[in-house]
Amino acid sequence: MKYLALIFTLIPLLGFSQVLENDFSEPYPFGNPVIRHMYTADAAPHVMPDGRVWMVTSVDHLDGGGYATMHRYHLFSSANMKDWHDHGECFHIHQLEPKAIDETEQQWAAWAPDMVYRNGKYYLYIPVRILYPKKTRPNGGRWVETHLAVAVADKLGDRFEVINPKIDATRGIDPSVFIDDDGTPYMYWGSHDAAVLKENMYELATEPVKLEVGTDRFMEAAWMNKVGDEYHLSYHTKYDWKLGVTPENHDDPERLKSELWYSVSDSPWGPFELEGTLNYELGVNVDNGPHHPEGDFVPWKLTQSNHGGIVEFHGQEYLFYHTSALSSWLQTRFKDKGTWTQRSVCVDKLNYDEEGKVIPIQQTIEGVEAVIVDQPFEIDLRQLTIAERNGFSIVDNKIITTEKTSWAKIEDVDLGTGYYYYEAEIYEAKHPFKIELRLDAPDGKLLGTAQFQQPANIKEGGVMDCRLREANGKHDLYVLFVSDKASNSFRGNTSRIFAGSPLPLDQ
Repeated sequence: MKYLALIFTLIPLLGFSQVLENDFSEPYPFGNPVIRHMYTADAAPHVMPDGRVWMVTSVDHLDGGGYATMHRYHLFSSANMKDWHDHGECFHIHQLEPKAIDETEQQWAAWAPDMVYRNGKYYLYIPVRILYPKKTRPNGGRWVETHLAVAVADKLGDRFEVINPKIDATRGIDPSVFIDDDGTPYMYWGSHDAAVLKENMYELATEPVKLEVGTDRFMEAAWMNKVGDEYHLSYHTKYDWKLGVTPENHDDPERLKSELWYSVSDSPWGPFELEGTLNYELGVNVDNGPHHPEGDFVPWKLTQSNHGGIVEFHGQEYLFYHTSALSSWLQTRFKDKGTWTQRSVCVDKLNYDEEGKVIPIQQTIEGVEAVIVDQPFEIDLRQLTIAERNGFSIVDNKIITTEKTSWAKIEDVDLGTGYYYYEAEIYEAKHPFKIELRLDAPDGKLLGTAQFQQPANIKEGGVMDCRLREANGKHDLYVLFVSDKASNSFRGNTSRIFAGSPLPLDQ
C-alpha cells in the first residue's frame, strides 16, 4: 500500500489538468478501441444471462483533469464482440456523496469497477477515492481514503442503486469478483487482498488476507480467471511512471514497464507463482499502426496505463484493456501520444500454447472479427429424457431424495459452442440444498453450482441459478441434488440451461 499511497498523494500534483481539443469531426478509422464516441477505461467484461457480453467501464473526462475527474460508469453490450451498444450512464459518484466534486469539500472519484450477476440481481463494485484537501499529513502529503462500495440493479440498463456505501475492512482499489465452480464468491482488490463475499454479495464473509503472488512487481488491477483447474491472477505491474516513456527510452530493457502479468495457483487463495506476461506495454508490436514522428512505434506507446479484464465467449478468450490511441487521433491525428488519462477500451484475442501458458496478446489496431453464434438460446431440461437416475424418485412432480447426493443423467446434450447459466425455480423445499451440473459422470467436470437457502415450505418460490464455465460440446449431463440431509424433497417449475446465444436488445 505504500506504493499506492505515494501515487494517490502525487496524482493531484502531476499536472493532468491539460485540456486538449477532442475533434470528433472525422470518424476514428480503425476497429480498436471499440468505443469511439467517448473515453472509457478499466473495462470489466462478463457474459450475462441474455447471452451478450456486457462491460462496465469507468469514464475519462473530455475536458481532462486526470483521475480526479472520474465520476461515473457506463454500460456497453455486444452480441458479437465487435459491435457495441452504449446503454448509458449507470452510476455517478453523486449517488454516494452529493457534494463529491465540490472542491470546497472532500473530492470523491470512482475508479475501476466490476459487475457480476448473482441470484437474479446485478451487483456493481465501486472503488471510492476520497481526497481531503484541507487536511495534511506531517510530511505535507494530502490525506486520501480508498474503500469499496456496492450497488445493485434488477436488470441491466437500469441505474444501479447503492446498498452498501462502504464494505467493512476494505481499503484499496480495483475490485474484481470471481464466482468459483462450487458457487463461492471471491473478491480481489487493492494490494493483492482477497476475501469471500457473503451470499448477499455486499458484505465480506471472511477477513481479508494478503495473497502471495510470486513477485514484488504487483501494483494494482487484480483479475481472477480460471483456466481448466488453474487459477490465473492477473495484475498491472509497477513501472517507472515518474520517468515516463520517451522516443529515446521506449525500448530500454532496464526501464520497468507497465505490463499485465499473471500468476498461477491450484487454489483461489494461492500461493501463486509468477507464470508470465499477459499484455506487454501498450503499443508494443502493433502492426499496421501509424508511426510516431520520432520513431518506428505507434504514438500511444508513449502513454502507459494497463488494466485488464478477461472473458470467454463461445470458445475464444478475449482480453479487454485500454490505450490512448483514440485521444491521439482526436487531438493530433496520431502526430502525438494522446492523453494518459483519456483512455479507450480495446479488445484482442487471448490464446494459450500447448502447455497451457498464456501467449502474450497481439495488440491490434484492427480489433477482433465478429462472432456468429447459431444455436438455441436455452435448453429446457424438463423436456429431455432422464436416461438414468440414482437416489431419488419423482412423485406428483416432487423430487424426493433418499441420499445426500442423488443424480439424474441426461444423455447426449448438445451444448454447442457454450452455455453460460443454469436456472431452476423452486416453490417448495423441505431443506436447503444445491444443484451441481457435471459432465459425463457423477464426479465429472463441475460446470457450476446453484444454491438454494430459503426456508422449508416456501410460499412464493425462489430462483436458484449459477454461472456455468466450459459448458460446451456434446456430453452426458449429470444433474446432482446435494443436501446435508439424506431425506429431502422439493418441487420446481423450471430447470434450464440458457444464454447459449445472444438475445437481441429488445428482448
